[in-house]
Amino acid sequence: MTPQIVVHEMPPPGGTCTACCLTPTAELPVADVFTRDPALVTCTVRRTAVTVDTDCGESPFGWTDPR
Repeated sequence: MTPQIVVHEMPPPGGTCTACCLTPTAELPVADVFTRDPALVTCTVRRTAVTVDTDCGESPFGWTDPR
């Protein structure tokens, strides 16, 4: 069985994530290709950005938000 080649939409200028599935280009399989034409995109996966507070308000500098 031959691997399926997936066509992703190029990230916007200065961006690092594809416009179709919001995946960083470095995390995509090597066989996947890119296009600027949205009509040629075959990617069907769409990630959603979810804000999750995993450190309970603690900053990377060690202080905690008093709220």
